Amino acid sequence: MPPEAVVRCLKSEKTAESLQMQMILQSAPVLKNMKISSMFTIPAGFGRFVCSFLYRTGIRYHCLCRSAQRDLILLYREEQMEEYLKRPEIAGFLADFGYSARISLQEKLRFLGERISWFYNQSQEFPHETGVFLGYPLEDVKGFIRHGGKNYCEIGYWKVYSKAEQARETFRLYDEALNTALEEFFAGKTIREITC
Repeated sequence: MPPEAVVRCLKSEKTAESLQMQMILQSAPVLKNMKISSMFTIPAGFGRFVCSFLYRTGIRYHCLCRSAQRDLILLYREEQMEEYLKRPEIAGFLADFGYSARISLQEKLRFLGERISWFYNQSQEFPHETGVFLGYPLEDVKGFIRHGGKNYCEIGYWKVYSKAEQARETFRLYDEALNTALEEFFAGKTIREITC
């Protein structure tokens, strides 16, 4: 895909076109049902566009935090996210950061949003457990926290601290999902049609 075409879409005066391109670039593995979630920023107040693109796709939208100019949003597959967060090792890890296993997914997302907002208000370190909500391997999230984001063995969609070969294969599949989604978009498909 020519990079100029992607940049042209991102800079488009047409809000819908620009937002769809951003969603594809940031969330293709989610759209293609290879990943449980993704996170990115959109202009403040543009959530209704994102929601309309996702209508009847099975992908949910959650605004984690807002500023005057930008909204930080999470796109996620609800059933997959709920199952993932219920895994004993994941629930135990999140419990160390104050997430009760008894609260709903929506309450967990609200708490994550509060923690991210506290970071942006400079009263707390960034909540690195966010990596779990993005479906990153638990050992890599723990490695990132333990090493302060340094000493990783591979970098791609996240910083890798274990199972580098497996991560490289996942990165390759995510890249394929991105290329496929871009080709489909430039062939005239909507986000709804691109989504698996």
